[in-house]
Amino acid sequence: MRDREFVNRFCAFQILDLAEYHDMDQFLAAGLRKMNREPGLLGQLSLDFRNSLSSNLHLFGKHAFRKHTRRQSSRSVLNASLWDVMSTGLSHYSQSTVKCHAASLHAAFYRLMDDEEFVGAITYGPNDPKKVGYRFAAVRTVFEEVIGADAS
Repeated sequence: MRDREFVNRFCAFQILDLAEYHDMDQFLAAGLRKMNREPGLLGQLSLDFRNSLSSNLHLFGKHAFRKHTRRQSSRSVLNASLWDVMSTGLSHYSQSTVKCHAASLHAAFYRLMDDEEFVGAITYGPNDPKKVGYRFAAVRTVFEEVIGADAS
C-alpha cells in the first residue's frame, strides 16, 4: 500500500498548486478528485513519473529518495519527503538534461543534505505546511541554479 501512497503523492504534488497544501490527507484526496475529473491528466502524469524515476535512478542508484551522504554505502529507508521533492522536481527535465548536469546535481544534493534546515524539513514534522513549502523551495532553487531554464 505504501507504493500507492507514493504514487498518489507524486500525482498530487505534480498537478496541484503547492499553495493549496494545508493537510496531507486533504491534499492527496484533492489530487485524486482532480485526476478523476480530468482523466486526460493521467497520460502526462505517467510520462512525467517514468521520466522522473529514470532520472532519479540514474543520479542516485540504490540511494534514490533516501537520505544519504556522499560516501555512504548502506541504504537508508525511503524518505517520503525526499520522494515528493525529487520525484516532482526532476520530472520537469529530460533525462539527457539530468545526465548532462549529473555531477552538479549530486554536489547540490549533498549541499542540501548538509543544510540543517532542509534535513529538518524532510525529517521532523514532514507534513507541516511550512516545512513542505521550505523543502520544495530549496529543491526548486537548486535545480534552477544547476540546470537553469533547460526544463523539458
